[in-house]
Amino acid sequence: MNLHASDAQRQIARYRSLVRVTAALSRHVRTDDLLRAMHEQVRLLFDTPITLLARCVPGGGWHCLTLESDNVAEQDIAPRPDGLLERVLRGTLRLENDLPAYLRRESLGIVRLHHRSDLPHTLSWMGVPLHAGEVTGVLSVQSYAQGAFTPEDLEFLELLGVHLSIALENAALHERVEREAHTDPLTGLWNRRGFGERGEAALRAAHRDGARFTLAVMDLQDFKAVNDRFGHAVGDEVLTGLGLLLRRLTGRGAHVFRLGGDEFAVLLPGDSGQARGTLSRWLEDVRGHPWPTAAPPHLNIGLAQAHPGYSMSDWLREADTQMYEAKRRRLHLLGTEADRAGD
Repeated sequence: MNLHASDAQRQIARYRSLVRVTAALSRHVRTDDLLRAMHEQVRLLFDTPITLLARCVPGGGWHCLTLESDNVAEQDIAPRPDGLLERVLRGTLRLENDLPAYLRRESLGIVRLHHRSDLPHTLSWMGVPLHAGEVTGVLSVQSYAQGAFTPEDLEFLELLGVHLSIALENAALHERVEREAHTDPLTGLWNRRGFGERGEAALRAAHRDGARFTLAVMDLQDFKAVNDRFGHAVGDEVLTGLGLLLRRLTGRGAHVFRLGGDEFAVLLPGDSGQARGTLSRWLEDVRGHPWPTAAPPHLNIGLAQAHPGYSMSDWLREADTQMYEAKRRRLHLLGTEADRAGD
């Protein structure tokens, strides 16, 4: 009787832990935050030193977050035709309390997701699949001890996997809605809303830390004539081509935006002189691109460096002024008075 009472109390405690874990997961709406919270919360259910969350990545392979002895590691691993994670997704593996014997019996090798030689090897292993909309993965808990897990442990891990799958699906939906709200549908660049948020963040950094940022605003000279002569489909192709070229600037720390119509913006780190050099080199890419109109479009670009006390409207107004002056003079690039001296 006492044994049954003890078992009942343990079950109640575990279900309470599951409720707490579920509540903790519900507080996170971003996938990375959710996965890291999961690592911490899983210890409420299992007395185990290792938690692994593996997500399938496009093109094959896995993105893994591992918590082992309080150390969090993040790693990408290549796909394997018959690995432990692949077996979980196929439904042929769930629980092994003597992992080395299982590996020998099945003639399998494993990838160890840390490089510390002082930690022991996993002896007991459990894994359950995660299916959450576009997210597919595996949740695994592991132990250095043999015989560490029971069928009841697996049942709870499966319940936890269901809750984690729901939380992952909600997080993916939230991220997709956020991304769509900040993204231009034609070019895939950040839209005006994203521009406002990132621009304000740059101004705060400039005010607070003295960080240097330069805003470039550009439009396409006589873009209406392109639509009138070649049609809107070709006009859209020109805009998407420009978006692709602008993305190359992100490798130099820039953020790129489509503000609407044929108007784009680039937020570059550094002063206006550095930005001018970067954009001058980028214009060579524009000239060498295979445009559907044969001749490359003429871009008018105005530069404005952030200054203490600027508001977002001040900053944008100065860059716009320089852009319209470049358009009037049919120049590619104009910035501050010091920049103009070289034109």
